Amino acid sequence: MFPNEPGLSNEEVKKRQKQYGANVLPEKPPPSQFSLVLQQVKNPFVYVLLAAAVVTSVIGHFSDALIILLAVFINTILGFIQESRTNNALYALKHYVTSKTTVIRNGQRISINTSDIVPGDLVVLDQGTKIPADGKLTFANRLYIDEAVLTGESLPVNKNKGDIVFMGTVASSGQAILLVETIGATTKMGAIALQIQEKEEDTPLQRQLKGFSKQLVSIICVLTVVVFILGLLYKFSLVEIFVTSVALAVSSIPEGLLVSLTVVLAIGMQKIVKHRGLVRKLSAAETLGGVTVICVDKTGTLTQGKMEVVDYLGDKERLAEQVLLANDLDDPIVISAFEWGRTIISDFVSEHPRLDSIPFSSKERFFMSLHEWSEKNNVLFVNGAPELLLGWTTLSETEKKAVSQNIDDLTKQGKRLIGFAKKEVSLNKKNLESVDAKESLTWVGILAFSDPVRSGVKESLRLAQEAGIRTIVITGDYPTTAEFVLTELGISVNKDEILLGSELEKLTLEELAQKVKSIKLFARTTPDQKLMIVEALKRNGEIVAMMGDGVNDAPALHKADIGIVVNEATDVAKESADLVLLDSNFATIVGAIEEGRTMFDNIRKIILYLMSDAFAEILVVVGGIMMGLPLPITAAQILWINLISDGFPGLALTIDPKRANIMKEKPRPPQEKLLNRWMVVLIGLVSLTAGLIALSSFIIVYKMTNDIVTARSVAFITLGLNSLAYVFSVRSLMTPFWENHLFENKWLAVAVVAGLGLQVVPFMTPSLRQFFGLSELGSIYWIVAISLSILMFFVIEVFKMGYKLNELKHWIK
Repeated sequence: MFPNEPGLSNEEVKKRQKQYGANVLPEKPPPSQFSLVLQQVKNPFVYVLLAAAVVTSVIGHFSDALIILLAVFINTILGFIQESRTNNALYALKHYVTSKTTVIRNGQRISINTSDIVPGDLVVLDQGTKIPADGKLTFANRLYIDEAVLTGESLPVNKNKGDIVFMGTVASSGQAILLVETIGATTKMGAIALQIQEKEEDTPLQRQLKGFSKQLVSIICVLTVVVFILGLLYKFSLVEIFVTSVALAVSSIPEGLLVSLTVVLAIGMQKIVKHRGLVRKLSAAETLGGVTVICVDKTGTLTQGKMEVVDYLGDKERLAEQVLLANDLDDPIVISAFEWGRTIISDFVSEHPRLDSIPFSSKERFFMSLHEWSEKNNVLFVNGAPELLLGWTTLSETEKKAVSQNIDDLTKQGKRLIGFAKKEVSLNKKNLESVDAKESLTWVGILAFSDPVRSGVKESLRLAQEAGIRTIVITGDYPTTAEFVLTELGISVNKDEILLGSELEKLTLEELAQKVKSIKLFARTTPDQKLMIVEALKRNGEIVAMMGDGVNDAPALHKADIGIVVNEATDVAKESADLVLLDSNFATIVGAIEEGRTMFDNIRKIILYLMSDAFAEILVVVGGIMMGLPLPITAAQILWINLISDGFPGLALTIDPKRANIMKEKPRPPQEKLLNRWMVVLIGLVSLTAGLIALSSFIIVYKMTNDIVTARSVAFITLGLNSLAYVFSVRSLMTPFWENHLFENKWLAVAVVAGLGLQVVPFMTPSLRQFFGLSELGSIYWIVAISLSILMFFVIEVFKMGYKLNELKHWIK
C-alpha cells in the first residue's frame, strides 16, 4: 500500500520553482530567420538561376540578369515567409500536448504538468509512467523500470526502495513513490539531451521531390548542352545561343515546388487539429491519406468510455466492501466500481490495512491485495476477468457453468464485467509471495458496467467503409460484448469474422496474414498481440493505422504506418504515436484521413500545374530553335510568368478545399508513385497543347509582321493567360470542372485575377516594355490570346471527359 506522505506545500513549491526553474530538457529552438533565408538559397534550382544570371550579365543582357536575380529574391522571400510560418506552426503543434504527472502535495494526489515538478516533489509511479526526473524511490511495489533509453538493455530492471531512477526511463509494471532530487538540464538525461534530440527527417514525399529536383537539374544541364550544340549547328550567334540556353534552363525550373509541399503539409496538420487530432510528424500527415485499415479499441473510441455499474451478481454488501477496500483507483472502470460501492456503504471506513498488492496489468488481467483482517486471519482479495477468477474458485462444475452462462448473457447485452473473489489466509502470510493466490478462492460475484456508444461514430464508420477503409476492432473484452456494440453501430459480425486472443497465439505470422483478411473483431486479446496483428496486415500490403494507449502498445504503434493514441495515453505510447486524438473519438481518425487525402490531392495539383507550365515553356523554346526561328520568349519573360503571374495561383492551390467525393474513393495503392501514369499523361497533354498554341501564335504573328518583338509579346501573353485558365482544370485531376464548384477556392479566384493584372503590368509603360523586350499590343491580340486560353481550358476538359468515358466502358465490360 502507498505510504501516507504529505509532500511539499504550495509555498515551498513556489520557492523551489524560483530557485530551480522549469523541469525541461535543453531544446533546440526553431531555425533562426537568417538560417531560413540561407535554406532558400541552398537549392539546386536556385544554383541554376544564379548561374544563368552570371552568364546573361557577361554577355551584356542586363535586363534578363536583373529579372533572374529578382526572381531569386522573390522566390527566397516567398519561401522564407512560408517556411517561417510552417516552422512556427510545427513548433506550436509540438508543444500542444503537455505531459502530465501525478504528485503528492499538501497531502493530496494532484495531476500537474511535468515541467512544474521541483526537487523534493513526491511523484506517483504506475505502469506506463515515464519517469519525469532523477530521484530516489521511497516506496516500491514490484516495480520494473525499462532503462533502454539510457542503457540499451531491452529487459526491464527490478527496482526497490532506496534505488535511484532516471528521467526518461519507463515504469514497465508495478507502483512506486519517487522523491525528486534533480530536474531538467541537471538530470542524467539532461546531460545528453543534445545528443538524443529528435531530428525531423525528410518525409517520403520530400525525399521523392528532392530526388526529382536533382534529376530535373541533370536533365536541364543535358538539354542546355544539346541546345547549345544545335544552336551552333544552325548558325546562331554565340551571344544568341547563350541567351537561348539560359532561357531553356530558366523555363525548366518549377521554382515554388518544394516550398509548396511543406506548406500543404503544415496547413493540413493545422486543419487536423480543428478535427481534434494532433499530428506529431510531417511524414504522418502525408501517410494518413493512404490508410487502408484502421485498428481500433472499442472502449472510449467507439464508446464514450464512461463506465457505470448497471447490474451485479452476488451479495451486494460483500461486493461493495471488496470494491471499496481492494482497489488502486487507477482506471475509469475501477473508479466507477468504487463510486457504486459508496452508494451501498456510504459510511465505509477501512479498518483493514493493506499488507501487499499486485497491480492490475492488461496481460495478467487481475488485481490482488492482501489485508489484515482479524485476530485469526488475513484476507486476500482478487479482482479481474470473471472467467479467469472462476477457474481459481471452489465452486462446483455445475455452479461454474451457471456463472459462465450469466457472463455470456451479460456480455451479449454489451456489458463489461469485473469478477470478484477472496480467500482467508493465516496471520503469518504477510506478502503475496507466501500465498497461493490462484486456487481455493471463494467466489464473491460480478459487477456489470455499461459504456454507451459515441454519437457520430456510426456515421464515421459508414464514411470509412465508403472510402474503402477496413475497420478492425481489437479489444480485451468478451466477443459478445464487442459484437453487441458493433451491432448498435450497424456492423454485422459473423462467427468466422471473430478471432480470440487464445486462438491467435497458436497461429504463425504467415497463418495470421491469411486469416486477418476476413477478420473484423479480435477479442480477449493482450496488448502484445497487437504487434503481431499489425505485422500480419502489413505483410498483406496494407497501410495500417493502429490505436493504443498503454506502454505495452508502444511496439505495435511504432510498427504501424500510423500510430494513434488518445490524449490520456501513457507518455511512452504518445512518443510512439503519429496522431494524438484530443477527444478520443473514432470520428477524429476518419476526419484526419480525409485531410490526409486532401493534402496528397493538393500536392498533386501543384505538381501538375507547375510542371505543365515548365514543359510548355520548354516546348516553345526548343520548338523555336528546331525550326530555325529566333528565340520565341526571353528568360525575363519566362520568369515573370513562372514567379509573378503563376506564383499566386500556385500558392492558392496549397489551400484548395477538399473534393466532395474524396471519401468515396478507394485508398491510393501503397506502391503508387507521386507522379502516376494519369498525371504524366495530363502533364503531357497540357504542356503540349499550351506549348503548341503559344508557338503557333509566335510563328503566325512573326510571319505576318516580321516583327520579333511583337511576336514575342503575343507568345508571352498567350503562355501567361493559358496557365491562368487551365489552373481551374487541374483543380480536379479526374473530374470535369463543373463537378467541383469553379470558384469554391476564393483565394484561387483572387490569385487568377491578380495574375491577369500582373500579366498586363509589363505592357503598361514604354520603359517596362523596353525592359521586358515587349511592344504595345492592339486589343485584337489580347482577344485572340484570351480566346485561345479559353479553348485550352475546354481541350483539357474534353480530354478528361473522354478518359472518364473510357474508364466507364472498362467498368461496364
